[in-house]
Amino acid sequence: MQAVSLGWALKSNPRMVPVSKLYLGHNCIGDAAAAALAAHVKNAGGCGLVELRLHDNDIGDAGAAALASALQNNARLSVLVLGHNRIGELGAASLGLMLRFNSSITDLDVSGNALGDGGAQLLAECLPSNLVLRNLHLARNGLTASGVRALCQALEKGSAVCRVNLGGNRLEAAGGEAVAKMLEAGGAPKLTHLHLGATLLGDAGATSLARALRSNRALQALYLPGNGIGDEGGAALAASLGQNVTLAELHVDANRLSAKGVAAISAVFSSRPAISRPLPAAFSVALAMATHPRLG
Repeated sequence: MQAVSLGWALKSNPRMVPVSKLYLGHNCIGDAAAAALAAHVKNAGGCGLVELRLHDNDIGDAGAAALASALQNNARLSVLVLGHNRIGELGAASLGLMLRFNSSITDLDVSGNALGDGGAQLLAECLPSNLVLRNLHLARNGLTASGVRALCQALEKGSAVCRVNLGGNRLEAAGGEAVAKMLEAGGAPKLTHLHLGATLLGDAGATSLARALRSNRALQALYLPGNGIGDEGGAALAASLGQNVTLAELHVDANRLSAKGVAAISAVFSSRPAISRPLPAAFSVALAMATHPRLG
């Protein structure tokens, strides 16, 4: 894929119908071509683009930095997908700086990269300054409880984000506790959808989240597939649903619930018919749900 030629065409061809959505996934354009494309997009005032998908393109920190710089003052692009590339901590810092100034991007997907805890923290620090970002996808980025804690603290300070995908990261019980503290403290009041599939929460993490659900009045959907949750965690979640009035979807498929655990959650259905049932599913399916870059 010759991103240089494509960028020039988007910029200079007066007869070309304005392109609003550009899908370039799975082309391995790399950093150099990504930078060239970014330069043309910047010089052309955005080329009319509202959606740019560059997933699976071997883009690293340099390419991410070039794109971030080009989009800082862009007022048109709303969807930026950079999932499954090679973006690390430096690229995350560049994207965070972009979010401080950009006023149009509502959906940022960097799933399947290598941000790590440091990159997550650098990105999170910029969230309180951004008033437009709604959907943030950070699945499968090597995050642990430390990175999730930084993200939660940023969301508590104020954010417009309503959907967060952290699936496929190694949160474990400590990460679940960090999320729970944010939710029960009334932090992130606009957060309605939270994806925590295949994050090794276990019963302890599920119990922490259940505690938070008792008082949280914002969350509408909670995804917990493939987390090794047994009857203990299932019972805690079931008990919390009796006091929660906003959660409409609870996904606990591909866990370790026995008939007893399923019965405990199912018993809530009489008063909460909208809650999703814990359907049996292969762990691989749950993992795919957790790491899908466009989930939900």
